[in-house]
Amino acid sequence: MSSRSTVGERSWRAPTTSRAGSRGIVDLLLVVAVIALLSLSNYALEFFGIPYTSSTGSIISKIHPATYLIVVALGLAVLANPNPVGYLLGLFLRCMGSTFLFVACLLVWVFISRYKVDYPASFLIDTLMGAAFIFFLFRDAGERTRLWTARVVHVILVLNCFLAIAEGLTGWRLFPFINDGRVQTWEYRATALLGHPLIGALVTGVYAVIIMTVRDVRGLDERWRLPIALLCMVTMPFIGSRTSFTVVYATAAVIVGLKALRFLRGDAISVRAMLALLVLAPVGIVMIAALFQMGLFDNFLERFMNDKGSAESRIQLFSLFQDMGLRELLVGQSSAALETNVRLNGLSEGIENSWVGHLLRYGIVMSAVLWFGIAGWFVDMLRAGGRSAILPMTFVLLVISTTVGISGKTTMLTIPAVLILTLVARDESAARAMPRGAADDVSDRLGRGRPFAGLAAVATDGISSPSGRGN
Repeated sequence: MSSRSTVGERSWRAPTTSRAGSRGIVDLLLVVAVIALLSLSNYALEFFGIPYTSSTGSIISKIHPATYLIVVALGLAVLANPNPVGYLLGLFLRCMGSTFLFVACLLVWVFISRYKVDYPASFLIDTLMGAAFIFFLFRDAGERTRLWTARVVHVILVLNCFLAIAEGLTGWRLFPFINDGRVQTWEYRATALLGHPLIGALVTGVYAVIIMTVRDVRGLDERWRLPIALLCMVTMPFIGSRTSFTVVYATAAVIVGLKALRFLRGDAISVRAMLALLVLAPVGIVMIAALFQMGLFDNFLERFMNDKGSAESRIQLFSLFQDMGLRELLVGQSSAALETNVRLNGLSEGIENSWVGHLLRYGIVMSAVLWFGIAGWFVDMLRAGGRSAILPMTFVLLVISTTVGISGKTTMLTIPAVLILTLVARDESAARAMPRGAADDVSDRLGRGRPFAGLAAVATDGISSPSGRGN
């Protein structure tokens, strides 16, 4: 069964999945791209001799291998359609937010190439265009593809947690932690497979929040939900991001509090959950106390008590706007002038706010264009994931607003997008095949459906809720 629409005088055909729910080589490339995205960090690429973040090398080496795979898969998906042009236009119309982001990136690219040649433009590809391409590619992915991709995601992220814990306990690193060509031998935070601790903490945190708050996580048996959630929580101190740590533990505290309140009000609790609580609670307390006595949390606690001016620098960065003229406000500062101002204002950590970074570099006009595209992409993600995506996407927004984030080259949008589209989002092709009244459409989720009652409503879909695809 297929769906049709009219583009000009021709029709496009949205590809339907086969009985196996596969698009052949397209879905294979998608799975390989996800593996590359989750396992080849910038440190891994540099370790293997690819100058991904260094100043040397060609423009080809500055783009992540996963982005190449995603673009090839998307191109094959378009060319395999009986009407490629019509399908591509239809795909753009069905993913308007991601289309806006793609167009915004092209406009900013032209602006940088013409007026800001002292700034690199490669970050637009991996950081923002990659997020849009991933959404395009998942739009017509079948349930089988999403399921296999979800299983890959679970395996890699659980492996990353174990590697991060091993790095934190032993000081050994899978890949060297190198910034600006120097090995960070003093850095205690684990990098594992995901690279920079801020990225690793965000991805692990989003994964933990999804597991704790989403009723039915694709590819995850119910018996593994609690162990993996606890594993992610144990991993967070070893990665070391304070914001992500706070969000994950606050979410867990809300869920536990709500369940305790329901139990006190007379709700039943399963025997398995009661036994798990009686066994894991004392064991967990003893283990945490032992690790604390061994001093393994000293660096993390020190980072909470003394952030070495990181919080103050986020306030001081607004002093960079004091001497800006009208022209600089409209088109941004030059690279040399901005680096000088950052140095003079004592911002040793750089501009730790993505939105301020955009504004200072590209001015208010092009920044507004870019922000409009990013906002459209966020809307697309929320429509795809429904209410289950609200908390993870808020998490992402919070982190990119307090770090360099998407004003530089990062995977802070692309990897969370993969997590939500594989673990949470429904199969659009299956929804098109349903009768109109039977489809769990977006309007039912965000509008006419059960009213959203804030964090408590999200949390009640937590660890011990029954399975069922209906987020």
